[in-house]
Amino acid sequence: MKKCILILLVGISILIACNEEKIMEYSGNTLYVYFAADATKDSTTFTFQAYPSGEIHVKIPMKSNGVWLTEDREFTVSADERFTTLPSELYVLPEKCIFSKGQAEDTIEITLLNGAVLNEKTCRLMLKVDETEFVKEGDNNYSRNIILVSNKLECPQWWTVLDGGYGGTPVFNIAEYLYLGEYSETKYKLFLQMLAEDGVEFDGQDKLILKKYSLRLKRYIEEYNSDPVNIANGTAPLKDENGNELVLPVVG
Repeated sequence: MKKCILILLVGISILIACNEEKIMEYSGNTLYVYFAADATKDSTTFTFQAYPSGEIHVKIPMKSNGVWLTEDREFTVSADERFTTLPSELYVLPEKCIFSKGQAEDTIEITLLNGAVLNEKTCRLMLKVDETEFVKEGDNNYSRNIILVSNKLECPQWWTVLDGGYGGTPVFNIAEYLYLGEYSETKYKLFLQMLAEDGVEFDGQDKLILKKYSLRLKRYIEEYNSDPVNIANGTAPLKDENGNELVLPVVG
């Protein structure tokens, strides 16, 4: 999976490098709208294993350059069909997006839907900003947004991204360092099981949810490991798919 993503990002980098460099003229009434993430380096992966409702609502950060807006500016996004492999019936894009007046940053929201094809393979949705008379694409590297989606268990981005640190510089992953410890498929399945007991879906944003269900999982593991029956039949302590004992750093 990681190898496929790397090949894709390298391919996009080559494509962008081969395109004629855009010249953004900051004059008139033109607004340059682009995605916050660098498409040559970043993609976002979702698995419906974590969203049993069958829908994923994805908020995508956007940025802009050019004219300073004194009123809201409408724009639209669409799938770049050259790179999109996700069937069109499995995603819903907004009919129109709004870049709010007086703002240099905003967000849009799209919806991903589950389908049988995602049981077999990971599909890709690549988004682009539709150019009009007064809305243009921004810098090449930020002119596309890549979303990978499947129904297979994948390590979520919130368990890998550097989002914790000191002095404003992120140097560690909060989920790994403070709550769940090193990722394993077994641990993730159990974490999703804890969420499912309350009908909760977790997108990585609410750290209170992360702490609550990490603590619940830790207690579950401790109770399982101390059960005389599990000890007697040799299933305790619980271990992951690599034979490592399941350990969570969360405290509370």
